[in-house]
Amino acid sequence: MNSNQPFNILFVCSGNSCRSPMAEALLRMKLPSRLQDEVDIQSAGTLGINGMPAADFAINVVGEMGGDLHGHRSQGVTPDLVAKSDLILAMANEHVNYLQRKYPNYRENVFLLKRFANDDIPDDPDIEDPIGFGKAVYRECADIIAEELDRVMPAIVKLVQNHRRETA
Repeated sequence: MNSNQPFNILFVCSGNSCRSPMAEALLRMKLPSRLQDEVDIQSAGTLGINGMPAADFAINVVGEMGGDLHGHRSQGVTPDLVAKSDLILAMANEHVNYLQRKYPNYRENVFLLKRFANDDIPDDPDIEDPIGFGKAVYRECADIIAEELDRVMPAIVKLVQNHRRETA
């Protein structure tokens, strides 16, 4: 186990009940086992809602994909969370704008998930909020997040490896 400071990744959406918790759970599943002890993954919402469980359809869809959201409880974005995060991946432009406006000293750590480590500009850069829709929309949202995590994984691995060297 690495005794150095972990590399901290924070996913951000609005309520922290659908998109960002799904991203958190899916990254935990997808992160190479050799890096599991070196990365701390959290999620939070810009609306500041604390203590709510993940949406039922989010729990179901992530469960079908092999993850677990049963223990998730929402939390709002806080100055401490932002300050300790090495990488902040937002689900939509509104979240990027919120974070960069409220925490300007950390703007270099804030990215839109679909634009992070992406030379191509996506046609639709936002991952739409599935709240209020049926399970099929949650599945589509989770699939998009999973595809994006697969796409950015090499960049995340490289950041973690660089962080390891810097903190050694």
